[in-house]
Amino acid sequence: VVVLLMRGWFPVVTRAVQSLTGFGAVRGGQLAWPGKAAVVLAENRFLGLVVDAEDAGGTGQIADLQFEFTRERIKIVSLLGFTSLPYPSGVVIELNRPVLDPWWNAGRPAFVFGGALATVLWLFASWAALATLYAVPVRVLAWFANRPASPGKCWRVAAAALLPGALWMAGALLLYALEQLSLVGLGAAFGLHFIVGWVYVLGAPFCLPRKADDRLATGANPFTPAVKAEEQTTPAPPPGPGGNPFQTPPK
Repeated sequence: VVVLLMRGWFPVVTRAVQSLTGFGAVRGGQLAWPGKAAVVLAENRFLGLVVDAEDAGGTGQIADLQFEFTRERIKIVSLLGFTSLPYPSGVVIELNRPVLDPWWNAGRPAFVFGGALATVLWLFASWAALATLYAVPVRVLAWFANRPASPGKCWRVAAAALLPGALWMAGALLLYALEQLSLVGLGAAFGLHFIVGWVYVLGAPFCLPRKADDRLATGANPFTPAVKAEEQTTPAPPPGPGGNPFQTPPK
């Protein structure tokens, strides 16, 4: 994620800020922009930033993700379609280089750290939720395979089984950031990383140790019937010669 931000997104934002020669602003939930023609501020394969106050849609799109700033809303366009968000009504945002350039250069390290922290928190939350969900089939398979597994052990096994899929997805995202994988390929890798996790989740219960027989563990004869605990009594010592029970028996 950090590599994608540094290589794909942040250079586009930097060029877009430096291209703001006019003075625009967002006031009262609307965009005030000098000019009606659509302008592409900056774009690359990953991200595109466009100002289209009249929402004419004449700039096209070459980026995998494009933000279009219209008069009243922000349109987010991608391969999956588009959605829109309204501007904040009670906030004034100055859209000009003298204001945005120092703010962006000073806050860029914080944005990198925030992106990394948000990714870590999201992964831990999603792993915990999926491990809770996958612990149920792990417990069922462990029971069928005669493997001892408590609910806590099943949860830990399910959580560990998610790590190979996470490594798969991390590699796919890195290839996408290095422009070695397309957005369609990244989507396919995202779907496959669930299947990788399922393979390990379904196979992990059969790698747990089997239930050990107590008679085998103690070295007793496994072919003799087991004696219940309440039936086990300590035999009295045999009496000595002459029937004297107090005499020490011979060795």
